[in-house]
Amino acid sequence: MRRLVGRLVLCGVCWLSAPLDAQVESYRVGGDGLAWDSQAAVAGGVDLQDRALIRPIGLVATDNILGSLDWSDSPTLDFVAEGRAHIWDNAAVEGSAATLVDGDEQTSSGDRFKGLGTDQTGRIFFLDLGASFPVNRLIYFPSPAFPDDFPRAFELAVSDGRDYTQQGEPRYLVLKRVDLQPDPRTVIDFPVQLIRFIRLRILSPNPFEIAEIEAFGTGFVPKGTYLSKLIALPTAAILGTLSVKTTKLRRQPDGVLRPSASASASVDLTLRNGTDETPLVHFEIVDRETGSEQPTTADAYAKLAEDFRGSILDDAENWTWKNPIRLDSTGTFTYPLELPGPRKYFDFQLFFRGTSTDLVQVESLAISYSLPLADRAVGEVAVVADPFPPSGIVAVPAGRDTLFTYDIRAEFGSDAQVGFDGLHIATQTKPALLKFEMGEPLVEVGPDSVYADAQGLTLYFSANRITPSNNQPLRVTFRTAILVYATDLVSHLIDSGGRLPQPVAAGDASPRVGTNTNRVFFADAEEGGILSAMQVVPAVCTPNGDGVNEESRIAFQVLRLVQGVDCSLGIYDLAGRRVRQLFFGTLSAGAYEYLWDGRDATGALVRPGAYIARIAAATESGQEGLAKTLSVAY
Repeated sequence: MRRLVGRLVLCGVCWLSAPLDAQVESYRVGGDGLAWDSQAAVAGGVDLQDRALIRPIGLVATDNILGSLDWSDSPTLDFVAEGRAHIWDNAAVEGSAATLVDGDEQTSSGDRFKGLGTDQTGRIFFLDLGASFPVNRLIYFPSPAFPDDFPRAFELAVSDGRDYTQQGEPRYLVLKRVDLQPDPRTVIDFPVQLIRFIRLRILSPNPFEIAEIEAFGTGFVPKGTYLSKLIALPTAAILGTLSVKTTKLRRQPDGVLRPSASASASVDLTLRNGTDETPLVHFEIVDRETGSEQPTTADAYAKLAEDFRGSILDDAENWTWKNPIRLDSTGTFTYPLELPGPRKYFDFQLFFRGTSTDLVQVESLAISYSLPLADRAVGEVAVVADPFPPSGIVAVPAGRDTLFTYDIRAEFGSDAQVGFDGLHIATQTKPALLKFEMGEPLVEVGPDSVYADAQGLTLYFSANRITPSNNQPLRVTFRTAILVYATDLVSHLIDSGGRLPQPVAAGDASPRVGTNTNRVFFADAEEGGILSAMQVVPAVCTPNGDGVNEESRIAFQVLRLVQGVDCSLGIYDLAGRRVRQLFFGTLSAGAYEYLWDGRDATGALVRPGAYIARIAAATESGQEGLAKTLSVAY
């Protein structure tokens, strides 16, 4: 049986030894990096024995699950959250319930439940395994020294940790009730089922003791949780990419684990970074009648009486979550982190989901980081025609080219910071640069190079690099269209020397505009459909092999969507018959284009004449479509 199934590591900060003198460094756990066990704060239902990989616990019939857990001798406070195992009882006398699961038959509850003349009916023992385990046998028994001191009647109930009352407590199912137990050793066998909570209720008045409670099962734990310690980089840094290596596995009938693409299992990974060591904000109740709360420290919160402990919330001001990543394939996968920076602290969580035979193991996790280019950079977007909009809200027509300014101002805390000589502004349609300005007052400067595509605008200005000794405000004037309501025009500082791009925070970058934001809204958010700006160029396609107008380009925009909808693009004749399907699938907000070469679904050239290009989208309010005519001539 693997050991470290559920544990709590109290030390909070892990200092990495890697130097930051290289351009880009890497934090790495698993594989040839740090051991998974060394980076764990809380782990439930996961196997940490192999320093190089992590996966759900695998059980065989002889494994005593309870003997492998690291127990807390105290009641569970949050029954939904998974993590460390807990054991407690409802006895009013002093003593430790942990002796019931210490794996030692010689230790027991002793005389706790042997009081002279005391009716023991109603004693209850609660066990929270910290995660749901596949179990098919439960056993309990007294110590060898007192074999006749055992409960003569009992009720055993269990919960899988998925069904709760409205008060957030487990909903138990009675597994077995015995009104006359003849044997000291109680053994209860049943088909394998998931169990997280166990409730043993004593129904007999006689004095008793319990030396051990044991649980056995087979297969893999279907749910597991791993929360890393708070990880501190040597200094505030920019996070770059997350790289994760995973393998999907299935246990064969002979017990051997083999890679399986069809295994029904996944891992959800979440990561956050912050500016301080306290990602949670604790609140003390200062008025029990009104429920009024005020912030307090974590240490002070732990010392409060239960009825004065208020909310515990994520610190959304100083900490930021990366959207969850679903890992459900075999391979090495890399994701841009796109988190604010520079920041010094981060942590991550893994949520394993599988079956008794299927699982995903994580073999390594790496995060790249580098020194910041500046202490801080703020950016501010505005519409050229309206630099001081009401309430600072930047509003533009949906899907229409709009002329924007983007001001950026950097702050340096040290002459050693290298600065930056490039800038990237993310857009949803291909932008056009109109002007690049620097200085105070602003003076137009020719950038060294400019790149524009559907993902944004990138420009380099190495001849005018921004450094602590040459710290000038910047302004970029460009034209683009906004396709999603409440779009953030995110920008990054770039160092052509190789350090990671640094995100620019929204803020007051220039007195010339009054928005303090990089967010853009639709002026007509409640009007119009999701399809827009359909064009066919050229309108007459001549696929005759002369190299001129051999294809027609069909372009359109999808607006307002955050999640995709089913769309289809087809070519139809004037009788409404589909000649060619150019696209069928899911599209989200964006600008799209497809080519038609004048051929039908079989690859044959169509007859000369007029045709219709039609894009259709299935929305919640019904079918929406746009159409344009085009012709084929030879």
